[in-house]
Amino acid sequence: MHDWTLLSLKVDWGTGELRLDIESPSGQTRIQAFDLYELRVPRARAWGPSVSINAVEGPSAQDDGRLRLAIEMQSGDLIEIVARSIEMPPGVRNPG
Repeated sequence: MHDWTLLSLKVDWGTGELRLDIESPSGQTRIQAFDLYELRVPRARAWGPSVSINAVEGPSAQDDGRLRLAIEMQSGDLIEIVARSIEMPPGVRNPG
């Protein structure tokens, strides 16, 4: 997912659903999380402004059974998602 563009992030607080809209080389796609438990979205931009993804780790299982997904932005910010389930874009392998 390196160099893919993060377009938007939306949380439905009532249902606990999270949606990240992303632009890939083949078009727009998304990451979805269900039964959201924790979300960290810093925007300190230590490496400078960027909307591009640098690296993705996970989703990987935690000891409590939830899944964790970490998205490192090319700005240096690390978006962290913890949820009951996380759906990755079609064709993206789950490394964790």
